[in-house]
Amino acid sequence: MFPYERRLFQAVREVRESAFCDVMYERTGPGGSGEDPAGIFELMAEYGYPLSQRLKEAYFPYRYVALHWRSTDPSASLVGEFSVMSLDTSSERKLLNVDDFVWDEADRQLLSELSILDDISRGGGGQLATMRFMSGVSSPEIWFLDRFNTLVKLDLDYRDYLDNLCMTKGVTGWQYLFADVPLGDQEYSLILRDLQAMLRVFPERFPNHDYTDLRARLEARL
Repeated sequence: MFPYERRLFQAVREVRESAFCDVMYERTGPGGSGEDPAGIFELMAEYGYPLSQRLKEAYFPYRYVALHWRSTDPSASLVGEFSVMSLDTSSERKLLNVDDFVWDEADRQLLSELSILDDISRGGGGQLATMRFMSGVSSPEIWFLDRFNTLVKLDLDYRDYLDNLCMTKGVTGWQYLFADVPLGDQEYSLILRDLQAMLRVFPERFPNHDYTDLRARLEARL
């Protein structure tokens, strides 16, 4: 089993086994453990995407791993969702219906270059995490889209994204902890509420994870 295959499945298992979480949807896409990804990386390099060793180490052998859950505790009403894609799958999943996400004409070129990394649409939130694969660049940029609010670059690479997804379990809006946005502003009030609840509850519910950095990131954006 690949390290990040193990990490993602462990994150799903932590949610499934927690009394705090009620799983509404869980699925793993086509693929299978034990496949050698060297050929995949060689093919991606031929297409102009020579991935760094750091990102290659974050490979997992399924097209996607998906989970949707909600909390059972009404005092911390949280929802978590992700459908995170492997590197090679993401490189093939260009955004469709780009006009749905264009708030400014200047965004059009950027949006046309984005590929889906994490489809966060099952719960109706209209959010996507994307990667910007550029020729000759070994680590694609990560951009977060919320069709009602935001198009913002994240201070993460693909491997960082998976690391933090495993910690946050896909809690709505966790990506804003890695964005240059003022979470104390009114427009982010619901996101802020959820992030504060997550950082209050998760250290006890998931004690194998260290949430110190995420707390610091939240404080820095208030």
